[in-house]
Amino acid sequence: MPVRHLKLVVLALAVVVVCGFAQAQTAATKPAGDAQSGKRVFASAGCATCHGAQAQGTAMAPQISPPPLALPAMIAYARQPTGKMPPVPVATASDAQLADVYAFLLSVAPKTAEPVELKGDAENGKKLFTSYGCYECHGRLGQGGAGPRIGPPQITTAAVMRYVRRPTGQMPPYTDKVVSDQDLADIVAYLKSMPAPPAASTIPLLNQ
Repeated sequence: MPVRHLKLVVLALAVVVVCGFAQAQTAATKPAGDAQSGKRVFASAGCATCHGAQAQGTAMAPQISPPPLALPAMIAYARQPTGKMPPVPVATASDAQLADVYAFLLSVAPKTAEPVELKGDAENGKKLFTSYGCYECHGRLGQGGAGPRIGPPQITTAAVMRYVRRPTGQMPPYTDKVVSDQDLADIVAYLKSMPAPPAASTIPLLNQ
């Protein structure tokens, strides 16, 4: 094959590869699911009853728009939630339908400036976790007790702050006059330093 033709073939292949990569990047950044379908599922599955029609939160359940979890983690949580939230079985909403709900939650998220992600100090967070009395309900290691397990946290620092300011259930609210955003960031850093609990499949007693 002449050198000129070979160069043209290589150039054509390069264009195909670049276009394919660009399409893959676009697909990867596009939110999964259909927001309109998700709005219907959000209502029919009873999510709106506790979380509000726009997922803005109510006295019964926290704000979940924007979603505090990544989609896979949200699906896993919906199947096996903590606290008073009932599980969402596949018969009520399939994984694909939960992806639609996720798209709906993204679509109704308040258009506010992205909060600055504060860098937490785990050592100071450990002290604050005790001084604020968090351990009394959540355990010394955030493993849960009278309150749910919170260590290591599966939600973002911003979501933790929103919940602490306007909690549901029996947890008292903590305003920024009581605990600052930086203190909360330090507490979250401490909780994130906890090792993840072992998988149930690795515990012999649970697999007999």
